[in-house]
Amino acid sequence: MVDNPIELLTRSQRAALDLASDTFTTLLKAGRAGVGHPDEVLHQVTALLGAVGDLAGSTAQPLQDFVTRQRELADTMAGLAQMHADMAELVSAVAQRHADVVEAMERLSAPVLGLVTRTAAED
Repeated sequence: MVDNPIELLTRSQRAALDLASDTFTTLLKAGRAGVGHPDEVLHQVTALLGAVGDLAGSTAQPLQDFVTRQRELADTMAGLAQMHADMAELVSAVAQRHADVVEAMERLSAPVLGLVTRTAAED
């Protein structure tokens, strides 16, 4: 089983093209043989119907798997976006608290720094 959905889809499309080619060849043969051999036409039409069924089956399931995986990817991305939004809110709150701490440190250290600055200027 192929894990890559795009590769699986590509393979199924190639198989579908091969089946379509075989179907058209069978249809042409049936048209040519229809005049002289009606029983062979019936056999070829039956084969044609089988090929059409195979064509539908080989195309539909891989395409459905691909679409399902794309939906899962979209859902995962939405969850990741929500986690990033939550993380942004958390970092914003931490940044605000840090700014508040720095402001409090500035207010507490202002008198001491003022004295140190004046003393250094007087020397």
